[in-house]
Amino acid sequence: MKGLTAQKALFFCAAGACLLALLWLAGGRLRSGLAGVRAELSQAEADLAVSMEATARLRETNELRARDIENYKKTLSAMAGSKKNAYQAGLSLQEEKRLLEKQLEIMKTWLEISEEDGKIRLMRGDQSLKDFKFSAPVRLYASAVPMPGSTRVVSKERFANPERGKVEQKDGQLTWEPPQVGSDPRSGALGEYVIFTDGPLILHGPPPGKKLHEAYPHTCANLTAAAAKRLYDSTFVGTRILYRKARKTAVPPTAKK
Repeated sequence: MKGLTAQKALFFCAAGACLLALLWLAGGRLRSGLAGVRAELSQAEADLAVSMEATARLRETNELRARDIENYKKTLSAMAGSKKNAYQAGLSLQEEKRLLEKQLEIMKTWLEISEEDGKIRLMRGDQSLKDFKFSAPVRLYASAVPMPGSTRVVSKERFANPERGKVEQKDGQLTWEPPQVGSDPRSGALGEYVIFTDGPLILHGPPPGKKLHEAYPHTCANLTAAAAKRLYDSTFVGTRILYRKARKTAVPPTAKK
């Protein structure tokens, strides 16, 4: 019994030693695995730190890019506004230039009525642009005032009535008497393309009523319809008109017998 007990004890000791050896080997493997896991964890933490730093840099870069894009949009908007203002200023300058050129053209345009040549010359400065023939000499109708040497255009009307409206101011009150138009037979005395001056001269086309025309007191050049239309289109309100009378030729005295 004692020998059997000793064998069992020896067996259990050997089994315990084997178990301890196995446990020691398992613990070594676990320690080596745990060390690898710890190394991987450290590497993951290092990679995570690098990733977080890269993410922060990317975030900063995106913010800078967003700011640059916003500034770029603002710059483009400002440039577009500047271009629009410059374009509008250019249009305004062109319009002012056109108006000034038109005013200069109006100021330099004038008419010369020459009875000797039987022509009305459209002048711009010292240059003759167009000639309009008329029936010389200039005729006076219904005891009109003689034609002065200089006059100006005060009104242009496509169809005109010789009866003009009257404006009077009396005792602080303004009274307006409209012209006689409509069924008034005198409305056919001047015809078409009528140019009124501040003198007795009225330039117009052929009148439809000859008797009415001759009964109206004014100075007339007896223009054709084409000449009246061209004068109407070429002159402006304020155009100066110079009138040159025909030179009177001296009649030689008859020799006495």
